[in-house]
Amino acid sequence: MANDWSDIFDNYGLKRVTATDRSKGAYLPTKEQQAALAAAGHLPGNAEDHNLIGLEVLGEEHLPLATSYYGSRREGSGRDPEIRMGRGIVSWSDEGDELVIGNIGSRVYVAKASEVAPDQVAVAGRSPTDQAIAVPSSPAPASNQMPASDQSIQFRPRARIIRTIGDQLISGPEAAVIELVKNAYDADASRVVVKFIPPLQPGAGRITVTDDGHGMTVSDIQDKWMEPATSSKTANRRSPRKNRVMLGSKGIGRFAAAKLGRIMELTTISERAGERIEVLIPRIDWSVFNGDTYLSDIRIDFLSQPTTGATGTTIEIVGLNEAWSAAKMSRLLLELRKLISPIHTAGEDEGFRIYLDISDCTDATCGFDGLALMGTAEVPSDDPLSVFEVIPFPLLTACDYEVDGHFDDAGTFHGTMQIKRANQGPEAIRLQVPLRQDEESCGQVDVRFYVFDRETDIIKATMQKAGMGDVTAKQARQILDEVAGIAIYRDGFRIRPYGDAANDWLTLDTRRVQDPSLRIGQNQIAGYLSVETQETSSLIEKSSREGFEQNAAFVRLARLIRELLAQVVEPRRQRFREDAGIARRNTTSFEEIRKLGELNKIRALVKGLPEGEREHALAVIDEQEASLRDRIAQIEERQRVLEAKSSLGAIIGEVLHEGGPHANYVAQTGAWLVRSYSALFTNGPRSDDIKRQYPDKLGLVAESGEKLRGLIASLRPLSGGKRPPPSIFNPVNVVRDAAAVFDSHNIPVTFLNPEKVSEAIGYKGDLSTAIVNLVGNAVHWLEQTRTAQPAITISMAKAGDDLLVLIEDNGPGVPDEFIDQIFEVGFTLKDEGTGWGLNIAREALARSDASLGYDREFTGGARFVIRFPAYREKQGGR
Repeated sequence: MANDWSDIFDNYGLKRVTATDRSKGAYLPTKEQQAALAAAGHLPGNAEDHNLIGLEVLGEEHLPLATSYYGSRREGSGRDPEIRMGRGIVSWSDEGDELVIGNIGSRVYVAKASEVAPDQVAVAGRSPTDQAIAVPSSPAPASNQMPASDQSIQFRPRARIIRTIGDQLISGPEAAVIELVKNAYDADASRVVVKFIPPLQPGAGRITVTDDGHGMTVSDIQDKWMEPATSSKTANRRSPRKNRVMLGSKGIGRFAAAKLGRIMELTTISERAGERIEVLIPRIDWSVFNGDTYLSDIRIDFLSQPTTGATGTTIEIVGLNEAWSAAKMSRLLLELRKLISPIHTAGEDEGFRIYLDISDCTDATCGFDGLALMGTAEVPSDDPLSVFEVIPFPLLTACDYEVDGHFDDAGTFHGTMQIKRANQGPEAIRLQVPLRQDEESCGQVDVRFYVFDRETDIIKATMQKAGMGDVTAKQARQILDEVAGIAIYRDGFRIRPYGDAANDWLTLDTRRVQDPSLRIGQNQIAGYLSVETQETSSLIEKSSREGFEQNAAFVRLARLIRELLAQVVEPRRQRFREDAGIARRNTTSFEEIRKLGELNKIRALVKGLPEGEREHALAVIDEQEASLRDRIAQIEERQRVLEAKSSLGAIIGEVLHEGGPHANYVAQTGAWLVRSYSALFTNGPRSDDIKRQYPDKLGLVAESGEKLRGLIASLRPLSGGKRPPPSIFNPVNVVRDAAAVFDSHNIPVTFLNPEKVSEAIGYKGDLSTAIVNLVGNAVHWLEQTRTAQPAITISMAKAGDDLLVLIEDNGPGVPDEFIDQIFEVGFTLKDEGTGWGLNIAREALARSDASLGYDREFTGGARFVIRFPAYREKQGGR
């Protein structure tokens, strides 16, 4: 039996409630009582930072008291702060009551000593009761695990692992707020209010996050909320009331509070079996998690009581870690606006609203006006919170081009593209993108693209159609910049950072640098992708919640979108712009330039001059025409060298890949032959073995050498050296050597020459350049589309005095709508193409008076036709 309060408490103090305490509405604890509170881990906050503590009442049936604990300083007094406890304890006691406040470990107790003696009080075991929550550090072993023995060891995480989760896995304060908003959604809330209370400076201010969700019971807090990396949302992917797909699955989002501030307070009300219970965690000081304390040794006090209040949760963060400037708050607002998809797909819950309440932020308190930042001048009295609702960015349907559809599980796109600028209706799109070996299906992907031309007059008109008013071109581009980018959403919420201006995850700008007239840049497209669950799509969010893991499914997703842009959206847009005269066609050839250089129109005008003047004028024209032809020839030769080097660069990788193994074999086997040569003239088991191997190795060296010779021969015509006069050559050898560059792709190439064509006149390099580009194109599309039993056929035949070379494959062919564009400079249907290959091939052949065309009638794939001058015996050549 306890005879004194010291028999019960580790530390304690006594004091009567005075009239001053009652009048101030605050209890002034003694030094001894303050020492007991300090021993339990409670220090007073400042006037703006009222730390909330819980005191258990002894000697009577009473719920724990929740009371603030702080130091109050009167401005200008120069005195030390007066330590006070708030109305919670004053309203419970009466004037004259002698209060004892003491601690047992981290627990704090209070009793009316004038009514209760020490021997009337029982505190079980002088140890914390079930009113404290331990932070779980490791799960109990499952029944099917191997039993522990004296040879086993366990992980013992330090408490700072919680700070690691909050501080290091969550990239910034904006991301931390978003994690808490997502938690509210998972709690079946219909709304969440994020409120900032100034001053928003380090060590001061506070943030509250309040939702009207289903709240948490003590067991929820103990077994789920307080358990790092809990699997509760992974095991139960649907919320209990609204059957929402859970956004969280890592079990780390709640620790975002540690990223935002030093202290966290939690109040939550839940309803179970018709009874509502309020649970209060008065204080979690994240600095406790910085030392060497083990996680399992930290206990968090809480209070619980019945209530009639509405269900929901409020998290209050006190003592901010970072200052919140106007720029940072603007970024948070932008993030929240992008968080919820403006496009709702079937099954997504639309009943969730986000409010960013910065009504207390003024120029005086924060350096910026919260109302102005939210785009309003006043707060309506009937619904003050309405102006702080975060509205998703509107869909800019007043775009120039719109794409709508979806990829199915097999990678086939079904949808439409509408060229709104031409007032066209939607046209059906179907694109198949077969799965590559380095990819994994990413499930079904819903796609919505809004594409814009950014020329001054066009973008201003677009913004006017969107209801933005008469804005300047600069303002219009700024508006578009805010919404531009291709964002990814799952279950209606954006996966950060996809869609951010700085996150060009599809490398759109890099592609556009190569061909700005064809490619669409990051700031020209507002895209919205909706992906399926992690289990269905294999798209796995990183633990940092900053995007997806770079796995095979993500590689697949990125390629699907790039192929849709490259094969459909960009070429259709380019064709419209050229037809409308917005973009210039790149079709001019040297033959056209030479005809212009003949100055025929000027010659026709000169005919009207008097004879004497006409002769002089024609002489001047002849002189200028000759000079112009000479300049054109120089430019054409320079172009030929550049084209040859371009083709050489395009195939050098193929040559290295194909020739590398042969070169290695020649080098290694050559060294073996040199070392073993002397053994050919001796006797013995080793000599006999070397003599047996020698002929085979010599044969293989010769075979590899011949392969290398052929590869080098295929490069020689593309070297770009000075050209001799046109000569007679065997086109069969040129074609075979050029096609052999792609042998390593293991696509069968069949050569047909039924008429035994063996001579042509011109330049071998021109034909070789064309064949390299055409066969390379065929190989690309056969591999890209994973064509079953891919094949390439090269046929030669005579057509009068000319030679026809037909290069065909059984791939997808060229869509009819793009046939007229394929020879234009910069036009390509390849995602990483340059748009130079076919134009180079045509221009190279033109220098040998040859031509290149596409066979529209061929339906078995793609067929290109080269018409090359053949050797004309009667004319003795050309």
